[in-house]
Amino acid sequence: MSDDRSESATAPMPIRTPDQRVRVFVSSTLQEMAPERAVARQAIARLRLSPVLFELGARPHPPQDLYRAYLAQSDIFVGLYWERYGWVAPNMEVSGLEDEYLLSGTKPKLIYIKAPAPNREPQLQGLLDRIRNDDCAAYQRFTTPEELGELIENDLALLLTERFERAQQAQTAQVQQAPTPPHRPQLPAERSAMVDRERESAELRELLSREDVGLVTLTGPGGAGKTRLALRVAAEMEEQFPDDVYFVQLANLTSADQMASALVKAVDARESAGGALEALKDFLRDKRTLLLLDNFEQVVDAAPILAELLTTCPRLTLLVTSRRALRLRGEQELPVTTLGAPDPNANLPLEDLAAYPAVDLFVRRAREAKPTFALTRANAKAVAQICMRLDGLPLAIELAAARIKVLPPAALLARLERSLPLLTGGARDLPARQQTMQDAIAWSYDQLADSEKKLFWRIAVTSGGRTLEAAEAIANVEGDLDTLTGMETLVEVSLVNQEDGPGGEPRFRSLQIIREYAQERLKESGEEQTLRKRHAEFFLNFAEEAAPHLTSAARWEWIERLGADYWNLVAALEWTLANRPEWCLRLAGALGWFWFVRGYIADGRSWVERSLAASDPAERTPEQARVLHWAAGLAFAQGDFAAAQEPDEQSVAIYRELGDQRGLAYGLHLSGAIVGQRGGPEALPALEESVKLFREVGDRWGLALATSGLGDGVMLTGDLVRAHTLYEESLALYQEQGDIWGRATVLQSLALLVWTEGDLSAASALYEESAQLARALGDKWDLARALTSAAAVTLQQGDLERARSQAAEALRLWRELGNRSGMALALGELAGVAAVEGDAERAGRLFGVSRAALASGAAYYITGGVDVEAQITAARAHMDAAAFDTAMETGKAQPLADAVALALGEDQLE
Repeated sequence: MSDDRSESATAPMPIRTPDQRVRVFVSSTLQEMAPERAVARQAIARLRLSPVLFELGARPHPPQDLYRAYLAQSDIFVGLYWERYGWVAPNMEVSGLEDEYLLSGTKPKLIYIKAPAPNREPQLQGLLDRIRNDDCAAYQRFTTPEELGELIENDLALLLTERFERAQQAQTAQVQQAPTPPHRPQLPAERSAMVDRERESAELRELLSREDVGLVTLTGPGGAGKTRLALRVAAEMEEQFPDDVYFVQLANLTSADQMASALVKAVDARESAGGALEALKDFLRDKRTLLLLDNFEQVVDAAPILAELLTTCPRLTLLVTSRRALRLRGEQELPVTTLGAPDPNANLPLEDLAAYPAVDLFVRRAREAKPTFALTRANAKAVAQICMRLDGLPLAIELAAARIKVLPPAALLARLERSLPLLTGGARDLPARQQTMQDAIAWSYDQLADSEKKLFWRIAVTSGGRTLEAAEAIANVEGDLDTLTGMETLVEVSLVNQEDGPGGEPRFRSLQIIREYAQERLKESGEEQTLRKRHAEFFLNFAEEAAPHLTSAARWEWIERLGADYWNLVAALEWTLANRPEWCLRLAGALGWFWFVRGYIADGRSWVERSLAASDPAERTPEQARVLHWAAGLAFAQGDFAAAQEPDEQSVAIYRELGDQRGLAYGLHLSGAIVGQRGGPEALPALEESVKLFREVGDRWGLALATSGLGDGVMLTGDLVRAHTLYEESLALYQEQGDIWGRATVLQSLALLVWTEGDLSAASALYEESAQLARALGDKWDLARALTSAAAVTLQQGDLERARSQAAEALRLWRELGNRSGMALALGELAGVAAVEGDAERAGRLFGVSRAALASGAAYYITGGVDVEAQITAARAHMDAAAFDTAMETGKAQPLADAVALALGEDQLE
């Protein structure tokens, strides 16, 4: 008792009058958030707390003094944010909105962000970014005032409960903990709250935390919420995987053969002489990384690849979502079950009914379709029956709730009653819940008119979505459909989602489980082969229509359009390879510039080589010559010059036989480049002939390309005066056509020339101009080239910080493009910076990695003038040679990906 009295004496509990309740300060802009402010006031009042809201009005105090006084007297801070940052007073550096957040100090904070927000002001986005990085603030997204009211009421109740249970010391420590690192954007952002799943989340966190678990597979029926659960837990556990968490969507893959390539792209580890799988293993070998592989049932035959990764990469953890287990040794399977649904006959209180996860999900989604929807005594039993009829399966519930806009719960239930007994979409050997999911989709499908049903199954032949034009050309087989009206209906009933494509053109994409259902109907229709042929024909024509634009000023518009339909193009390549090899040859040839400019070098080379293997080389056709040209060009772009020479020679020979002067001109240009990479005058005859032919056929763009290429060859012979003239001619030709990309590339050649002449200042200015043009275009390839060379010039000028910045940006771009030679050259520049700073260990290590990565061949094509060997010699001459050499040997054995992370400060020297 004496101890208790002593504690009471030192920390007496205050005795408050009944009016002194907990004060909750609400911060927001006034006009745009007026409905939300009203809802927040009501939610706070329902908990018998005191809402404190600043309002403009006639008060004998300045506004700043007023809201600051209100805030100082409040106990809890609630922030409501949407699009506006608010007014910044003349004597302030921040708006009142941000000032309120900054002054909230260590008060408990609840932050609510309204979505969508397409016009969010940059200053507000900056504030929200800081709030997200502040571990003192909890935040959630909402869409409607009603949802906000529910969130505030629930969160305040939970907050008060936690505060009551915790000691004040623990509370203070929690609020003052160090900020967490910024969120890494590998995972897709969640747009809506996850319902329930506390048990599964806890089990999954425990499994992923165990050192003896390398593979966890979330299994369950389609639409059970496996992906959402995986994303939520992966986001929560990012700190346990310091080498990153990657989300890999496999839904667009059509065969197990694409698996390794998809993973390589996801982790930015493309381009390996040993193939995609070896590149992936090299990248992940020593990393503590989590790979989240979604929809693995698409490529279940690729499971052995995961086994090999786990064997090779001991610190790797795989989190897989799949409708079935992978049957690999050591696999930990975690079933994701359906949501709990109430017994409609139990006559539960409304509050208890709303607490069931299935009902909660239905209400949330119904409010998205109809904001005024609410769970009431009148509709509660019908809602409970809907959730039970749909077996608590999330996607089925969401599809049903989307119809609330036109069908109240009782009418919706009546339609379910009439449709469910008649639906037989699920196979007898599938689980009951799988059949229920089929029933849920079939119910939406059954509401369609016959013409809409045809459109639904016919567009299922596409991969990764489609434009309205593609849907019309492929699905309107007999001119019997109103495609626009039908697509609008499919969007309305949630069987198709609409999104913006390149240039704002609408694209239409189905959820994967819905597309699977549509594909079943497609098979039943007897139209599948006809539609697959139409699909291949459409995308062949699309690629051939795009091809001439890829060598014009409109290049990037068409690159983006082709990129949006990349998986459709891959599907067309696969079908034509198996059914119409001559079409495959045409399609592969038409995509050559796309693969080159987009940086999909390895994919493109694989497809042109496969299409050539399936064709008859004796035909000697223009299509054969074009694909041979790209087999050479893409091999050349990889630095595989030996492999490039033979197909280029074959291509040139065919063009000569056919009398195709334009094709011959392109082939000779590449011939000169292949020979020219070794230096010397041997390249000039082919380059001179290329220029001559382009002049004769009147191809101004080709002439600009060839003239610049001839300038490269001439410069390598030492004739700088003629090279300068050729570059100026090429620039004028590109300028005449309004081709910014061409100008950017020639400016780099001209920069190299003046650099060779010793004019560092002029070279730096030209590289900067080229980089600006490439940056404006979004051309990562040429931007990386310009920055790499610019870094070398800047280093010679002695500006170490600028050189470091340029080389680091180039390195990030080369990594994103998956170009090993580019990464090696950029690493060489960062090593050069370290050498000037006297850091023998870092310089030697990075030089070692750079030299090893460049050992396969010259990289002059990527960027001229960067001489890593000369830099190594210069660095070694003024450093501790023994330490430098030892570090270089260490670097030679280091994986390139690890060295890149080291150079970018994403890792530490061991």
